[in-house]
Order: sequence, then structure tokens, then C-alpha cells
Amino acid sequence: MKTIAVSQFCVYHNVPQSFIDSLSNFELIDLIEIETTKHINIKEIDKIEKLMRLHYDLNVNFEGLDIINNMILEINALQSEIIQLKNKLELYQ
Repeated sequence: MKTIAVSQFCVYHNVPQSFIDSLSNFELIDLIEIETTKHINIKEIDKIEKLMRLHYDLNVNFEGLDIINNMILEINALQSEIIQLKNKLELYQ
């Protein structure tokens, strides 16, 4: 599993480490601790960048980020279900 240190991520994106800690506290991301240093899984970087844009560009608070994240997860689940149902329908046609 590839990771990046939170401190490196924050320097690169010019965000305070408290932002990443808050995302973790709201369980929007999972942090990995390696030798007493917090790391982010590379697979979560896109998600974090989206949350950063929502928070900093649109002033969405952390509660709002949590709601938006849950809605995105639900939409993705529904889209997967639609694809499965379409495939079943094509089978019967």
C-alpha cells in the first residue's frame, strides 16, 4: 500500500494539518500511522482534494462535507445497481 506523509501532503497543497485531522475525526478519511507519523493512503488523495475544494472554495463546513460524502457514496451505490439491473434487463430482451 502506497502512502504519503500528512506533513508532505499539507506542504504540497498548502493546507494546515488540522484540516486533515478534522477529516479523520469526521471519519471522512482513514489515516495510517507508520512509526509515529501519520500517513494518507494514495487512493484517498482524489477524495481529499475534492473535500478541500468544497471546504475552501465553497466554504462547506465539516458537517456538510460529511453529508456530501454520504450522498456521493449513496449515488455511486445506486449507479452500480442501475448498471446491474440494465444488464439483467438486456439478458431477458
